[in-house]
Amino acid sequence: MNARSPVNTDKRLFVSGNEAISLAARDANVKVASAYPGTPSTEILEYISQYSDIYSEWSINEKVSLEVAIGASLAGSRALCAMKHVGLNVASDALMTQTLIGAIGGLVIVVADDVGLSSSQNEQDSRYWGRFAHVPVLEPSDTQEAYAFTRLAFDLSEQYQVPVLVRVTTRICHVKGTLELKEPTTAEPKQGFVKDPTRLVMVPGNAKHRIPMMLERDGILTEAAEQSELNWVEEGECSDLGFVVSGVAYQHVKEAYPDAPVLKLGFSYPVAVEKIRASSQTVERLILVEEVEPLLEKELKAEGIALEGKSILPKQGELTPGVLKKAIEGEQEQSGEAKPELIAAAQEVFPRPPTMCVACPHLGGLLHTV
Repeated sequence: MNARSPVNTDKRLFVSGNEAISLAARDANVKVASAYPGTPSTEILEYISQYSDIYSEWSINEKVSLEVAIGASLAGSRALCAMKHVGLNVASDALMTQTLIGAIGGLVIVVADDVGLSSSQNEQDSRYWGRFAHVPVLEPSDTQEAYAFTRLAFDLSEQYQVPVLVRVTTRICHVKGTLELKEPTTAEPKQGFVKDPTRLVMVPGNAKHRIPMMLERDGILTEAAEQSELNWVEEGECSDLGFVVSGVAYQHVKEAYPDAPVLKLGFSYPVAVEKIRASSQTVERLILVEEVEPLLEKELKAEGIALEGKSILPKQGELTPGVLKKAIEGEQEQSGEAKPELIAAAQEVFPRPPTMCVACPHLGGLLHTV
C-alpha cells in the first residue's frame, strides 16, 4: 500500500490524528482495542468505543492493556493498544517477551510522545523501544498518514508476525487535518487460538530458540525499510542544503525550507541506512531533524554518513519552523549547544497550565496542591 496515493472515495473528513487512528482501526477490521488514558493518546480509545464491532476497554494500567491486545492477537484477531509515552515503560515487561513470541493477528501499539511537555513529567522518545524490542516503528506526519500508517501497521504485523509501534506526537494527535478514507479491509480473523507451548511459553529452553528467529526477522525488516514507499525522497530546487526527517518534523521543515530536498522517513526503524546514504551524496549539507533525541543521528554517523543534527538543533522541545531557521542559520552557541531562547521561540501565549481529564480520580489531588 502506498500511503501517499490518491484515495478513490467521496468521503472526506476533517479530524484529529487520534480520530484518524480510530477510523483506521475500524477500517482495518480490528476486533479488540485496549488502552490506558493519558494525554495525548486518550481520545483514540474514546473514538474507537463508538464502533460496536470492536470490543474496547480501559485497562487498569498499560501492561494489562497490552496483554489484552496480545491475547486477541494470539487468538487470531487484529488488536490495537494505545498509550502515552510514559505508559510504554509500564507495558515494557509484556512487550519485551512478546517480541520473541511475535503476533498472529495484527498487533499494533500506538504510543503518543508528548514533545514539548504539554502534559507530561518527561519528554521521552519512544523510538528507542523499536531498537530495544526489535520491532518496526512507523511515524506519520499528519492526519492522513496517521490513518494510512496505522492500517499498514496491521498488514506488516501479520506479514512478519511481529508487533508494530506507531509513534505519534502531540501535534499529530490533536491537530486536525483532512482525511480521505479508503475501502475497509474484508480480511477476517485468522484461526482461533492454537496451543503451542514452544512458542507461547517463554521459559529459557523455548526462548533461546526464538532469539535467532528474531534476529533473522531484523534483517528482513531492514530490507523492507529500504524498499518501503513510506521512506521517500522529495526533490528540491537547491543542492546546498537537504534534510532527513521523520514524524511531524517534516511539516516544520517544509514550512521553513520549502525548496530544500527532503528524505522523509515514515518507516523509521529499522533504519534505511543505504537510502539515507544515497541522499547524503546529493547535497552539500545534510541536516537530520528528529524530535527529540539524537537517535538516528548516532546510528547514521556510526555508518560514516556526514550530517548535522543536535550539534546545532535544540535537544528538547518541538522543532518548529522558527526554531529551525534560527538554529540552522547560525544562531547557536560556540559550544554547539542551541541557545536557550531557541527552545522557547514560539510566540508567547496566555498561560494555560495543564490539568487532568474531566472526572479523573487524580484531579482532586492536583487541585489541592495548586
